[in-house]
Amino acid sequence: MASGQKAVSNDYVELDAESDSKPDPVRNRILRGAARVFGERGYGASSVETILTAAEVSRRTFYRTFRSKEDVLRTLFDNSVHMLLRAVKQAVDPRFSRHELRNAAVDAYIEVHANAGALARVLLLEQFSPGSPLAAQRNRAHVTFTKLITNVSIVAGRPAPDPVLVAAVVAGINQVCVQMAAQYPDGNWDLGRAKRAILCLLTALDEPA
Repeated sequence: MASGQKAVSNDYVELDAESDSKPDPVRNRILRGAARVFGERGYGASSVETILTAAEVSRRTFYRTFRSKEDVLRTLFDNSVHMLLRAVKQAVDPRFSRHELRNAAVDAYIEVHANAGALARVLLLEQFSPGSPLAAQRNRAHVTFTKLITNVSIVAGRPAPDPVLVAAVVAGINQVCVQMAAQYPDGNWDLGRAKRAILCLLTALDEPA
């Protein structure tokens, strides 16, 4: 691991704890190995061979579990989206004031990215690369977070905001994280700066329709 680089939380790569299927230790070992390799080398410079070495599995074992390097990347991205959603939903309490709701949700959202270390940079930047294998998943995640923010506004006792405005805010929040990932590639983000930027974007939802 590069000096100063934050280690990836195991929770970031492991299976959804709410899944009906039992955790697969081999699958999770491959995901952890890939997360480490992607974070150190970047996605483009990584290969199945480097993942095999990091995960200490055979090629046959890898291909019994995943179809390709791209398949591993998609799985890591899906896991990250799931963790972000779960963290924000768990942080939201209908007893909170609107200010408390926003602060708790933003803190939870940023913390998941921060715990991902250098992997956050890879997932955030790779989703926008030309011909990215994450393009479709990025679009689905955008729709999901648009619905989540709308629901949080309703929980806070506000009228449902304009869907176009919410979609723009979600895109802006994603770009804040992209900028953090680009400026702090080892994962040690300026969390206060990221939070302030995201809270500024969320204030747009206070404007009357």
